[in-house]
Amino acid sequence: MTPTAQAAPTADLRMMRRSTVLTLGLVVLVGGFVQLLLGVNLPPTPRMILLAVLTLAAVAAALAAIPLLLRVSGEAAPTHPLVLALIGASGAAWLLAVPAPFAGWGWAFLFALAGGVLSCLVNGWWKATVVLGTYAVIVGGGLIGLLTAPAVVASAGADDTADLIVLGTLALFTLMPLSAVWALQVVLRLEHARQTAAELAVAKERLRFATDLHDIQGHNLQVIALKSELAERLLTARPEQAAREIADIRVIAQAALDDTRAVVNDYRTVTVAVEVRNAAAVLRSAGIRCEARIETPGMPTGIGAVFAVAIREAATNVLRHSRATEATIELVLADAEEYRLTVSNNAAGAVRPGGTGLSGLAHRVAAQHGTVETTRTDDIFTLVVRVPATDAAAPDPAQAGASDDGTPADGRVPAAARTRREASR
Repeated sequence: MTPTAQAAPTADLRMMRRSTVLTLGLVVLVGGFVQLLLGVNLPPTPRMILLAVLTLAAVAAALAAIPLLLRVSGEAAPTHPLVLALIGASGAAWLLAVPAPFAGWGWAFLFALAGGVLSCLVNGWWKATVVLGTYAVIVGGGLIGLLTAPAVVASAGADDTADLIVLGTLALFTLMPLSAVWALQVVLRLEHARQTAAELAVAKERLRFATDLHDIQGHNLQVIALKSELAERLLTARPEQAAREIADIRVIAQAALDDTRAVVNDYRTVTVAVEVRNAAAVLRSAGIRCEARIETPGMPTGIGAVFAVAIREAATNVLRHSRATEATIELVLADAEEYRLTVSNNAAGAVRPGGTGLSGLAHRVAAQHGTVETTRTDDIFTLVVRVPATDAAAPDPAQAGASDDGTPADGRVPAAARTRREASR
C-alpha cells in the first residue's frame, strides 16, 4: 500500500506538500524573472522576442509540472508531456541564445531548472547523470558562445565575475528541485512507515485475541462434539446416561460462554490511564500534537469505564470530524466533588446532525448522574464530561453504565438477566 492509497494525510504531510509547492513555484518564477531581466538590455530583435516567448512557455510548463513532483517516487514518468514541454522550451531558448552574438548565461536558468525537474523523476545513477549532463550542456553552450563572439559579450557588460556568479546560481537552480522533492519523499516514506506500524499493531492485537479465543473454545468445542456423539449413541439404549452427557454438554457450553465473555471483557476493558495514553498515542500517530493530563485518585471502576468510553469517542471524533493539528485531554478530580474530562481540538469540522456517538455517550454518563457538554468557539471544539464523585451518586453496580435495553456498558449480562432471556427464547 502506498501513502497515496491510505487515509487522509496528516497535518505534517499536508504542510510539507504545501511548502514544497511554494518552494518549487518560487524557484520557477524567480528563474523566469531573472532570465527575462538579464535580457531586457538587449535590442528588441526577433531573436530576443522569440527568447522571451520561449521563456514564458517554459515557465508555464514548469508550473504545470509541479504536481508531478509531489507524487510517490516512480509514479510520474520522465517522459510526461509537461516534462518534455519544459525541456523543449527551455532547451530551445538556451540553444537560441548560444549562437553569435552570445545572448548571455542568463538564458540558461530555466534549462537548469528543467534538468533539476527531470532528475527528480529518474532513479538511481540517472539522477547524477541528468544533473551532470545539464551542467555540461550549459557550460559547453556558454563556452561556444563566448569563443565565437567575445566582443559582443563584453559590450553586454557580462564580465568574468558576473559570469562566475551566474554559473554558481545556475548550479543551485539545478539542485533546488531535487533537494525539495527529496525532503518531501522522505516525509512520504515516514508517513508510510507510520501507517504500516499502526496496521501491524492492529494486526498483532487481533492475532493475540484470536489466539486466546481459539485456545479457550478449541478444547470446549471438541469436548462438546465428543459428548454429543456419545449422547446420540446412548439415547436409545441408555437414556439416563445420555441425559447425564447432555447435562455435561450444557455445563461445558455455559463454561465456554463465560470464558468467551471473560476474554472479550479483558480485551475491551482497560484503565482510564491506559485509555488516555492510547488515545494520545493514536492522535500523535495521526500528526496531531496532543497533551494529556490525568489526575483521578480513587476513581471507582464503574465511573472509570464510562470515562474510558468517553475518551475513545472523543478521540474518534477528533480523527473523523476535524483536521486538527492540536488537541488536549484532561481528566481531573475537580474540587473533590466531580470527575471532569475535557477534550478540545482545533480545526473542528462542520457539525453533522444525526450522529449517535455523543448521544450514546450521554446515556451512559446519565446512568452515573453525570452530564455531557459540547461547545465550539471559532474553530475550537470542546467536549466536557462531568460525573459526580460522591458516594450517593454511584449507581448500583448491576446497573452502572446500563444502556436503554438494560445491558451494562461493558457488555456483561447479569446471570439473572441471562436466565430470563434464555427462558424467553
